[in-house]
Amino acid sequence: MKRIAGLSAAPDGLRRYLADPLTIKTWKDFGSFEAGVAKRELTEVLVARQHGLCAYCEIALIPNDTGIEHFVAQSDPMDGATRSLDYRNLMAVCRGGSNTLFGKPGCDDPKRYLPSPEKGRCCDHAKGDRPSADFIDPRDTSAQPSLFTVDLEGGIGANEDSCKEHIVSVDKVKAHIGRLGLDIRLRRNARREVWEELFNAYEVYKDRAPTELDALLVDLARSQLLPNEAGNLAPFFTTARSFFGPLAERILAEAPQSWV
Repeated sequence: MKRIAGLSAAPDGLRRYLADPLTIKTWKDFGSFEAGVAKRELTEVLVARQHGLCAYCEIALIPNDTGIEHFVAQSDPMDGATRSLDYRNLMAVCRGGSNTLFGKPGCDDPKRYLPSPEKGRCCDHAKGDRPSADFIDPRDTSAQPSLFTVDLEGGIGANEDSCKEHIVSVDKVKAHIGRLGLDIRLRRNARREVWEELFNAYEVYKDRAPTELDALLVDLARSQLLPNEAGNLAPFFTTARSFFGPLAERILAEAPQSWV
């Protein structure tokens, strides 16, 4: 899970809804406001802000598999109602590999969805109504170094050195991973494929002269770690970040850190 930038203001549609002279404003009612256009706009703005990646698992967000996550759940007895329409409480997420989506337009990739039920889902589907204090907000996590690391098998875990540096409990990071289902087989396999693709690319380059190899690796790392012309990042960002190690951190430290 990478650092993401939250919204700095409510998108126009949400702002119009909040300013509309209705007695009671609810998240459900917002969905039908302006025939759903305002909510679609909000979704698009969140996706763009996150460079096209799920705020939790970093899979690419696509139509029919993108939802809006309330970090503080709407069911929260203290703040749920007051923050249900707060743009500062909203992020774009995938639907957790839910098999109920399988077969819908664009949702037939077995690497992304399981056509039959499997115990455990990820992201907001797994998070449910748990208190926000149980989780790490990706808008508040450290940009560098990452609290998370991915191994060559696609397993995601806590970066213990980074946790120590930022005074974050390793146990909390591990619990966050478990509660969000970030290491379910479906996502672990996808991350392993990214790692293997990067390794295979390196194998093609490795016999080049040292200076040429360095330049090629920098170009490859940049293609995986920085937004493309459309403003999107490659899926499973933290996998590439872990693969490139110190080189990744040097690239990500460069101003203006457009990857956040």
